[in-house]
Amino acid sequence: MRLRYPLLSAAGALLALAGCRTQDAPAPDQGPSYYPVAVGTYRAYQVVDTTWNNYVRTVGTPYQLREAITSTYADAAGQLTYRVERARRATTADAWVADSVFALSVSPTAVVLNRGNQRTVEAVFPARTGRIWNFNAFNNNSADTVNADTRSYRRVGAPYTTAVLGGTARAYPATATAVDTALNRPNIYEDNLYYLRTYQQVLAQGVGPVLRRRRRFVYTSGSTGALPVQGQVFSGYIHRETLIDAGNL
Repeated sequence: MRLRYPLLSAAGALLALAGCRTQDAPAPDQGPSYYPVAVGTYRAYQVVDTTWNNYVRTVGTPYQLREAITSTYADAAGQLTYRVERARRATTADAWVADSVFALSVSPTAVVLNRGNQRTVEAVFPARTGRIWNFNAFNNNSADTVNADTRSYRRVGAPYTTAVLGGTARAYPATATAVDTALNRPNIYEDNLYYLRTYQQVLAQGVGPVLRRRRRFVYTSGSTGALPVQGQVFSGYIHRETLIDAGNL
C-alpha cells in the first residue's frame, strides 16, 4: 500500500522529510543557512529565456524579478510562514511592478514553497551530497508517495560562480546544488536521445538561491523516422534566473 504525505500533518511530513535517505555523513553547518529567510530582505534576479524553434535558437531580452519578504503569519497548521512579494521590471532604470505573491514555510529540516496553492519542498536540512527527497511531498498526485525520490543534492559545500548577460561574475565559496533526479518519473526528469528535461537550483550559504535553471529540449521534429542530430535542438527552452542583488528593503 502506498503512503501519501498529504495524509500526514505538516509536522509529520517534515519529520518524514528529515528521514530522507542519504549517502554521506553530515558535514558541519549544513542547515538552513543555505536558505536564509528574514522579513525586510529581498533577492533580485536577472531572468533570461532562450528558446528553440525548428532548430533556430533565440535569446530573449533579459528582465528582472525581485522576491521581497514583507511579513509573517501563521498558516492553517499554525506554522510560521513568510509572505514573499514578487515584482518585475525590464531594467534597473524602471520601477518595480507587482507580479505575484507566494509563501515560504521554514523549519530546521525543510523549506516549503507555497505558490498557487501548490506546496513544494525546495530544500531539506542538513544538506548532504547525495541526499534525496520528495519535492512533491505535499501534493496530491501520482508522484506523491513516500518512496518518490524527486530531488537530490550535489556538490554540497563546493564553490560556485554565476554570470549574467552584461554583468560580472559572482563567486560563492560554499553552495549546495539541488537537481531533479533520474529516479523520478519521466514527466519530471528526462535525459535521453530524444528528450531532455531538467531543473537545477543552486543555494549559496548565507545567501539563498543564486541560480535557478529549467531546461526542456526536443531533439527531433517528431516526423516518422526522424532521428536526432547530436548537439542540435529542434524545439525547447532554457529558463534561467541568476541572482544580481540582495539586501534589505
